Amino acid sequence: MKEQAKFALTQGVTALLTQQREEGVFEGQLSSSTFPTCAYAWIQLAQGETPDPNLTQWFVTHQNEDGCWGLDTANISNAEATRFAHLILEQIHLRSSDPSLQDPLASVPEIPPHLALVKLAYAAFDQFDWNELTLSEKALPLMKLARQLTKIPLLGSRLKPPRHRLPPVALFNTPMFDTFFIAEQHTLVPVFILIELNTRRRPEMIASLVAWLKARVLSDGSWFRVNYITALSVLALIELEKKWEPDKDTAAFIQRGLDWLRTTRNPDGGCREALNLNVWDTALSIMALTELCSESSSAVPLNLEVTDEVGRAAQWLVEHQNADGGWAFSGLDDSTLPSDADDTALGTLALLRSLRVSPPVNRDALEDSVRRGVGWLKTQQSRDGSWSTYQPGQGDVGCVSITAHAIEALFELNRSDFVDKPDMHREMDRGIRWLRKQINREGYWRDLWLAKDTYGTACAIVVLVKVGLKEVPEVQRGAEWLERSQNADGGWGEDMFGNPTESTVEQTAWSTYALLLAAPEKRAVQDGIAFLLKHQREEGSWPEQSVGIYWEIIGGYADPIYASVFPILALNQFLRTPL
Repeated sequence: MKEQAKFALTQGVTALLTQQREEGVFEGQLSSSTFPTCAYAWIQLAQGETPDPNLTQWFVTHQNEDGCWGLDTANISNAEATRFAHLILEQIHLRSSDPSLQDPLASVPEIPPHLALVKLAYAAFDQFDWNELTLSEKALPLMKLARQLTKIPLLGSRLKPPRHRLPPVALFNTPMFDTFFIAEQHTLVPVFILIELNTRRRPEMIASLVAWLKARVLSDGSWFRVNYITALSVLALIELEKKWEPDKDTAAFIQRGLDWLRTTRNPDGGCREALNLNVWDTALSIMALTELCSESSSAVPLNLEVTDEVGRAAQWLVEHQNADGGWAFSGLDDSTLPSDADDTALGTLALLRSLRVSPPVNRDALEDSVRRGVGWLKTQQSRDGSWSTYQPGQGDVGCVSITAHAIEALFELNRSDFVDKPDMHREMDRGIRWLRKQINREGYWRDLWLAKDTYGTACAIVVLVKVGLKEVPEVQRGAEWLERSQNADGGWGEDMFGNPTESTVEQTAWSTYALLLAAPEKRAVQDGIAFLLKHQREEGSWPEQSVGIYWEIIGGYADPIYASVFPILALNQFLRTPL
């Protein structure tokens, strides 16, 4: 099997390198999904246009046999995705009288909308009462109390905000709004503008909301570089022009937003939620490539030279670091997209790893970049030792995979040959203590950003083994849970909610990699490698599947970079592990 794995690894690396651009960045084409495609079509309809046939055909192609739509490429029928898609197709049919839409529309089951964000679209097309979208302003004290109760460990996981109603617009003028997760804020403000313009129409409220929105547009014309948030923002400004006295620059904001949204269109006719995740893609690719050349590299040499590719990728990361020392999920040259802990941890780690194989163009610049990244991570560590996505405590919670990546970055720094490197042992130890406590009694760690328990468990196991804690009971319990969770075909798979599904390449790869580090003698390792070998395409790539999670009510995404880097890590570890 090792010779077959060697060939597969060589082919996989070759396929990964085809996804690197001339400037050094690795960037996968993210998959289309229902909510962003609906949102884009909604804008066209709001402007009196009929969406183009390719977009309409996307809905027809992705309708399931039961008449429903899924949230993402997993295409598991979902009520909210179905109601949103049904509404959009109805409106397209009204505009175009396209006979090809009659059968798809007739096959949609009757599912009343429940999610408030879908009801918002219905209200925009006069099919729902605007006044019924939000909670009463009298509910604000209760919301504040509920917010406080969520901080109590036993209650925090049980108390969830209502999904069928939005907060009252008056929330915007309270300190509570500032405690919301950054993406929630960016979603709520344009929604509040739409609601206020169609209900109370308070001039001061509209002015303050619009000022907030315009102040947060990015240099590329988007909001948060996310399709759905940008679409809602553009829709709010379109409504502002129709029903209010907009500033003279409103039209320019709309046009720039529309221009950016067009860049999220995929060749299949649909839209992807984010333009790209190129910082993460690049950092992951550096990590996979440097594993091939590490000091404990495989006893079966591949004769692959990746020094130049790693060097160019590292240089691109240095050039796209934010002014505050962190990295955002998508590279902009002007730091307008906020830094997050996962991209900063992986960006820092990738630069450190690049030094193993590729002398930097400017060593001083790279070391300075690493120090700034570590400095940002230090300021963002929570009191409990964890790292969250953005601001700790600001609607954000500690995340297993992010904390694991931050620990590994600090560990790599500690063992590097940097001169005058900061001492981060205390921060690393606090992160390790938090991570060990997060294991579920069944033996898994649950993650926020990739699916779901397999990823959290794999990340926790990998970093604990790498920092020298292979023998702690949590690692053994996690390995046993992975073994129990393996599918009959040798792979692993679960959806964004942690429910078992058919196996995916990505989940199989990161689960196998973790087991190779923690318990390589297990039969599950051989079966996982066999799954990866069986599903590799002839040219070296693997089929990508939806394992990334944006937001559970919007769905996830598939990224071909993931379907390359994680198998490469697993196969390389398999080749260098005595079995």
